[in-house]
Amino acid sequence: MANLVYKRVSTDQQPTARQNLVLAETGIKDPVVLDENPSTSSRLHPLQRPKFRAPLDYARPGDTVHISEMFRLVRGTGHILDMLDVLH
Repeated sequence: MANLVYKRVSTDQQPTARQNLVLAETGIKDPVVLDENPSTSSRLHPLQRPKFRAPLDYARPGDTVHISEMFRLVRGTGHILDMLDVLH
């Protein structure tokens, strides 16, 4: 079972320090870290982000995907519903 960690910032000027802190506090063992390229716009649909697609393609039953804050992943309920469609 793998622990997949997805991290994303919107610009090159934003650090991932807060995400690192939140994720470190959880004590995740042997994480597989997927850092989204800062040039990947937050305006893109999550399913269009290369590193976001990676856990969907990589994850197997029993794996866990960790995200420090929901807004790093989606910007609204429409995105959540789209992802649920893909996962079914």
